[in-house]
Amino acid sequence: MQRKTLLASALALMVAGAASLVVAQDAPTPPPAKGSAKAAPMAHDAMPGPMGGPDGGFGHPGFGRPDMAGPESPVIGDLAALERLYRESGRSKELPALYNDVLSKSQDPRVRTYVYHQLARLQAAPANPDQAIATLRKSLDENLANAAKMRADMDKLRSQWEQRSNQPKS
Repeated sequence: MQRKTLLASALALMVAGAASLVVAQDAPTPPPAKGSAKAAPMAHDAMPGPMGGPDGGFGHPGFGRPDMAGPESPVIGDLAALERLYRESGRSKELPALYNDVLSKSQDPRVRTYVYHQLARLQAAPANPDQAIATLRKSLDENLANAAKMRADMDKLRSQWEQRSNQPKS
């Protein structure tokens, strides 16, 4: 009888511990201090509407959210850290120049897409949606060209494979 009681107690303790961990993880973050003169910028994934979040805007995998796009690119990680530092030091106006510099140096489609999305987000923030739309259209055009090239390469590989598999074995 003691053995069953001990096992039941241990099980109850484990369930209670797991429940407390779940509750602790779901606890909301505390509000910012009332004495702060400047509110912290909104996190990218907490932004409402088409500019972020899980609603299929910039927040879906591979498009501006390196945390959801598989292994993070070191360049994207550096850019995110730099953006955070620029914002914390009050130098947010220098971010478009940084992003344009990265666009001139990088040919990586993931990095370029991330940068285009961040740049468009910055352009839309001061109520300049036309410039943000132009930036995103440029990104879309690049991505469509890359997708068409990748599709053509895959079709070429498929036809080569089919030719090899249809040849009689010698």
